[in-house]
Amino acid sequence: MTGQTGAALSGTALMVFAHADDETLLAGALIAKLVADGWRVHLLCVAPGDDADRYARMELAAAELGVESISSLRFSPAPDRGEPQLEPASPALLSAPESAVVNLIEGKLAEIAPSMIVTHSPDGDYGHPDHALCHRLTVAAAAAAAPSAAVYALAWPRAMLWLNSLAERLLSLPAKKPDVKARERRVAEGGEGRGATLSSRLPVTGSHDVRRFLSVRKRAVRHYNKEISQGPLPLRLLEAAPTWLQRPVLGKARLSRVR
Repeated sequence: MTGQTGAALSGTALMVFAHADDETLLAGALIAKLVADGWRVHLLCVAPGDDADRYARMELAAAELGVESISSLRFSPAPDRGEPQLEPASPALLSAPESAVVNLIEGKLAEIAPSMIVTHSPDGDYGHPDHALCHRLTVAAAAAAAPSAAVYALAWPRAMLWLNSLAERLLSLPAKKPDVKARERRVAEGGEGRGATLSSRLPVTGSHDVRRFLSVRKRAVRHYNKEISQGPLPLRLLEAAPTWLQRPVLGKARLSRVR
Protein backbone atom coordinates (compact mmCIF):
# COMPACT_ATOMS: atom_id res chain seq x y z
CA MET A 1 0.00 0.00 0.00
CA THR A 2 1.16 3.51 -0.66
CA GLY A 3 0.89 6.05 2.13
CA GLN A 4 0.78 9.83 2.02
CA THR A 5 4.55 9.96 1.47
CA GLY A 6 4.13 8.02 -1.78
CA ALA A 7 6.62 5.40 -0.67
CA ALA A 8 6.00 1.71 -1.26
CA LEU A 9 5.16 -0.12 1.93
CA SER A 10 5.67 -3.71 2.95
CA GLY A 11 5.58 -5.95 5.98
CA THR A 12 3.49 -8.72 7.49
CA ALA A 13 -0.23 -8.17 8.00
CA LEU A 14 -2.78 -10.26 9.87
CA MET A 15 -6.42 -9.79 8.92
CA VAL A 16 -8.71 -10.86 11.77
CA PHE A 17 -12.35 -11.29 10.77
CA ALA A 18 -15.30 -13.05 12.29
CA HIS A 19 -16.79 -15.09 9.45
CA ALA A 20 -15.88 -16.88 6.24
CA ASP A 21 -16.70 -14.25 3.58
CA ASP A 22 -15.89 -11.16 5.68
CA GLU A 23 -12.34 -11.10 4.34
CA THR A 24 -13.62 -10.84 0.76
CA LEU A 25 -16.86 -8.88 1.00
CA LEU A 26 -15.51 -6.35 3.50
CA ALA A 27 -11.80 -6.13 2.65
CA GLY A 28 -11.13 -8.06 -0.55
CA ALA A 29 -9.80 -5.17 -2.60
CA LEU A 30 -7.75 -3.91 0.35
CA ILE A 31 -6.12 -7.32 0.78
CA ALA A 32 -5.33 -7.52 -2.93
CA LYS A 33 -3.72 -4.08 -2.78
CA LEU A 34 -1.63 -4.99 0.25
CA VAL A 35 -0.37 -8.10 -1.54
CA ALA A 36 0.45 -6.09 -4.67
CA ASP A 37 2.37 -3.60 -2.51
CA GLY A 38 4.55 -6.40 -1.15
CA TRP A 39 2.80 -7.27 2.09
CA ARG A 40 2.67 -10.85 3.33
CA VAL A 41 -0.99 -11.15 4.28
CA HIS A 42 -2.34 -13.80 6.67
CA LEU A 43 -5.96 -14.41 7.60
CA LEU A 44 -7.48 -15.49 10.91
CA CYS A 45 -11.19 -16.38 10.77
CA VAL A 46 -12.55 -16.44 14.31
CA ALA A 47 -15.99 -17.97 13.77
CA PRO A 48 -16.27 -19.87 10.48
CA GLY A 49 -18.79 -22.31 11.91
CA ASP A 50 -19.21 -25.98 11.04
CA ASP A 51 -19.83 -25.66 7.31
CA ALA A 52 -16.86 -27.43 5.70
CA ASP A 53 -17.95 -26.36 2.22
CA ARG A 54 -18.00 -22.69 3.20
CA TYR A 55 -14.59 -22.99 4.83
CA ALA A 56 -13.22 -24.57 1.65
CA ARG A 57 -14.66 -21.73 -0.39
CA MET A 58 -13.03 -19.24 1.98
CA GLU A 59 -9.70 -20.88 1.20
CA LEU A 60 -10.36 -20.50 -2.53
CA ALA A 61 -11.41 -16.86 -2.15
CA ALA A 62 -8.38 -16.05 -0.02
CA ALA A 63 -6.11 -17.66 -2.59
CA GLU A 64 -7.62 -15.39 -5.26
CA LEU A 65 -6.75 -12.38 -3.08
CA GLY A 66 -3.19 -13.54 -2.51
CA VAL A 67 -3.47 -14.46 1.17
CA GLU A 68 -0.42 -16.42 2.31
CA SER A 69 -2.02 -18.50 5.07
CA ILE A 70 -5.42 -19.09 6.64
CA SER A 71 -6.22 -20.22 10.16
CA SER A 72 -9.39 -20.54 12.19
CA LEU A 73 -10.51 -20.61 15.79
CA ARG A 74 -13.51 -22.75 14.79
CA PHE A 75 -16.18 -20.90 16.78
CA SER A 76 -19.73 -20.77 15.43
CA PRO A 77 -21.19 -17.49 14.21
CA ALA A 78 -24.33 -15.83 15.49
CA PRO A 79 -27.25 -16.81 13.20
CA ASP A 80 -28.35 -14.25 10.68
CA ARG A 81 -31.66 -12.56 11.32
CA GLY A 82 -34.48 -14.86 10.29
CA GLU A 83 -32.39 -18.03 10.49
CA PRO A 84 -33.59 -20.81 12.80
CA GLN A 85 -31.81 -20.96 16.16
CA LEU A 86 -30.05 -24.32 15.80
CA GLU A 87 -27.57 -25.68 18.31
CA PRO A 88 -24.12 -25.39 16.66
CA ALA A 89 -21.64 -28.25 16.86
CA SER A 90 -18.85 -25.86 17.87
CA PRO A 91 -19.11 -23.22 20.63
CA ALA A 92 -20.76 -19.96 19.62
CA LEU A 93 -18.41 -16.98 19.59
CA LEU A 94 -20.85 -14.78 21.50
CA SER A 95 -21.11 -17.26 24.36
CA ALA A 96 -17.43 -18.20 24.58
CA PRO A 97 -15.36 -16.84 27.49
CA GLU A 98 -13.74 -13.71 26.14
CA SER A 99 -10.43 -14.38 27.90
CA ALA A 100 -10.21 -17.76 26.18
CA VAL A 101 -10.76 -16.24 22.73
CA VAL A 102 -8.23 -13.49 23.44
CA ASN A 103 -5.66 -16.13 24.41
CA LEU A 104 -6.23 -17.97 21.13
CA ILE A 105 -5.81 -14.77 19.10
CA GLU A 106 -2.66 -13.99 21.10
CA GLY A 107 -1.26 -17.36 20.05
CA LYS A 108 -1.79 -16.56 16.39
CA LEU A 109 -0.23 -13.12 16.82
CA ALA A 110 2.83 -14.68 18.44
CA GLU A 111 3.11 -17.12 15.52
CA ILE A 112 2.67 -14.56 12.72
CA ALA A 113 4.40 -11.56 14.42
CA PRO A 114 2.59 -9.02 12.23
CA SER A 115 3.61 -5.39 11.91
CA MET A 116 -0.01 -4.55 11.05
CA ILE A 117 -3.35 -5.98 12.16
CA VAL A 118 -6.66 -5.20 10.43
CA THR A 119 -10.06 -6.12 11.86
CA HIS A 120 -13.70 -5.04 11.97
CA SER A 121 -14.86 -1.59 13.03
CA PRO A 122 -15.64 -0.99 16.73
CA ASP A 123 -19.39 -0.95 16.05
CA GLY A 124 -19.34 -4.16 14.02
CA ASP A 125 -19.22 -2.52 10.57
CA TYR A 126 -22.98 -2.56 10.03
CA GLY A 127 -23.91 -3.55 13.58
CA HIS A 128 -23.12 -7.27 13.56
CA PRO A 129 -22.47 -8.46 17.15
CA ASP A 130 -19.83 -11.01 16.10
CA HIS A 131 -17.95 -8.29 14.22
CA ALA A 132 -18.01 -5.90 17.17
CA LEU A 133 -16.83 -8.63 19.54
CA CYS A 134 -14.09 -9.68 17.14
CA HIS A 135 -12.84 -6.10 17.06
CA ARG A 136 -12.74 -5.81 20.84
CA LEU A 137 -11.02 -9.15 21.38
CA THR A 138 -8.46 -8.51 18.63
CA VAL A 139 -7.49 -5.14 20.09
CA ALA A 140 -7.12 -6.74 23.54
CA ALA A 141 -5.01 -9.58 22.16
CA ALA A 142 -2.78 -7.20 20.20
CA ALA A 143 -2.08 -5.11 23.30
CA ALA A 144 -0.74 -8.22 25.06
CA ALA A 145 0.90 -10.22 22.27
CA ALA A 146 1.82 -7.68 19.57
CA PRO A 147 2.42 -4.36 21.33
CA SER A 148 4.56 -2.99 18.49
CA ALA A 149 1.99 -3.77 15.77
CA ALA A 150 -0.27 -1.07 14.42
CA VAL A 151 -3.93 -2.07 14.74
CA TYR A 152 -6.43 -0.77 12.20
CA ALA A 153 -10.20 -1.06 12.00
CA LEU A 154 -12.29 -0.82 8.88
CA ALA A 155 -13.98 2.57 8.69
CA TRP A 156 -17.23 2.61 6.79
CA PRO A 157 -18.37 5.26 4.28
CA ARG A 158 -21.89 6.64 4.37
CA ALA A 159 -22.76 4.81 1.14
CA MET A 160 -22.18 1.43 2.78
CA LEU A 161 -24.13 2.40 5.89
CA TRP A 162 -26.98 3.60 3.68
CA LEU A 163 -27.04 0.31 1.76
CA ASN A 164 -27.25 -1.61 5.03
CA SER A 165 -30.06 0.63 6.27
CA LEU A 166 -31.93 0.12 3.00
CA ALA A 167 -31.51 -3.64 3.24
CA GLU A 168 -32.88 -3.65 6.78
CA ARG A 169 -35.91 -1.59 5.73
CA LEU A 170 -36.60 -3.83 2.73
CA LEU A 171 -36.50 -6.85 5.01
CA SER A 172 -38.73 -5.07 7.57
CA LEU A 173 -36.29 -5.99 10.32
CA PRO A 174 -35.09 -3.83 13.19
CA ALA A 175 -31.79 -2.36 12.12
CA LYS A 176 -28.87 -2.14 14.46
CA LYS A 177 -27.02 0.74 12.85
CA PRO A 178 -23.69 2.24 13.78
CA ASP A 179 -23.86 5.62 15.49
CA VAL A 180 -22.76 7.75 12.54
CA LYS A 181 -23.00 11.03 14.48
CA ALA A 182 -20.81 9.66 17.25
CA ARG A 183 -18.25 8.58 14.66
CA GLU A 184 -18.28 12.06 13.13
CA ARG A 185 -17.64 13.54 16.57
CA ARG A 186 -14.65 11.23 16.98
CA VAL A 187 -13.31 12.33 13.60
CA ALA A 188 -13.72 15.99 14.57
CA GLU A 189 -11.85 15.33 17.80
CA GLY A 190 -9.02 13.59 15.94
CA GLY A 191 -9.81 10.10 17.20
CA GLU A 192 -10.76 8.49 13.91
CA GLY A 193 -10.36 8.99 10.19
CA ARG A 194 -7.39 11.39 10.52
CA GLY A 195 -4.17 11.22 8.57
CA ALA A 196 -1.99 10.24 11.52
CA THR A 197 1.79 10.30 11.26
CA LEU A 198 2.93 6.68 11.28
CA SER A 199 6.00 4.74 10.33
CA SER A 200 6.74 5.10 6.62
CA ARG A 201 6.29 1.34 6.13
CA LEU A 202 2.71 1.31 7.44
CA PRO A 203 -0.41 2.60 5.67
CA VAL A 204 -1.77 5.82 7.10
CA THR A 205 -5.16 6.22 8.64
CA GLY A 206 -7.70 7.34 6.06
CA SER A 207 -8.83 6.36 2.58
CA HIS A 208 -6.86 4.26 0.11
CA ASP A 209 -7.70 3.89 -3.56
CA VAL A 210 -8.44 0.22 -4.30
CA ARG A 211 -10.37 0.66 -7.57
CA ARG A 212 -7.66 -1.17 -9.50
CA PHE A 213 -8.22 -4.26 -7.35
CA LEU A 214 -12.00 -4.55 -7.62
CA SER A 215 -11.59 -7.09 -10.42
CA VAL A 216 -9.52 -9.29 -8.07
CA ARG A 217 -12.20 -8.89 -5.41
CA LYS A 218 -14.89 -9.86 -7.93
CA ARG A 219 -13.06 -13.09 -8.78
CA ALA A 220 -12.88 -13.93 -5.08
CA VAL A 221 -16.51 -12.97 -4.44
CA ARG A 222 -17.78 -15.63 -6.85
CA HIS A 223 -16.85 -18.27 -4.29
CA TYR A 224 -19.55 -16.82 -2.04
CA ASN A 225 -22.37 -16.77 -4.60
CA LYS A 226 -24.39 -19.05 -2.35
CA GLU A 227 -24.30 -16.58 0.56
CA ILE A 228 -24.86 -13.56 -1.67
CA SER A 229 -27.89 -15.17 -3.32
CA GLN A 230 -29.48 -15.47 0.12
CA GLY A 231 -28.62 -11.90 1.10
CA PRO A 232 -30.66 -8.70 0.81
CA LEU A 233 -31.43 -7.22 -2.59
CA PRO A 234 -28.98 -4.27 -2.31
CA LEU A 235 -26.12 -6.69 -1.67
CA ARG A 236 -27.12 -8.89 -4.60
CA LEU A 237 -27.36 -5.89 -6.92
CA LEU A 238 -24.03 -4.47 -5.78
CA GLU A 239 -22.18 -7.76 -6.23
CA ALA A 240 -23.81 -8.40 -9.61
CA ALA A 241 -22.77 -4.98 -10.91
CA PRO A 242 -19.69 -4.55 -13.11
CA THR A 243 -16.63 -3.17 -11.34
CA TRP A 244 -17.02 0.29 -12.89
CA LEU A 245 -20.40 0.60 -11.18
CA GLN A 246 -18.97 -0.69 -7.89
CA ARG A 247 -16.30 2.00 -7.75
CA PRO A 248 -18.35 4.71 -5.98
CA VAL A 249 -19.15 2.30 -3.13
CA LEU A 250 -16.16 -0.06 -3.02
CA GLY A 251 -13.38 1.96 -4.64
CA LYS A 252 -12.00 3.37 -1.38
CA ALA A 253 -10.74 1.28 1.52
CA ARG A 254 -10.95 3.24 4.74
CA LEU A 255 -8.84 2.43 7.77
CA SER A 256 -8.84 3.89 11.25
CA ARG A 257 -5.90 3.30 13.57
CA VAL A 258 -7.18 2.11 16.95
CA ARG A 259 -3.88 1.22 18.64
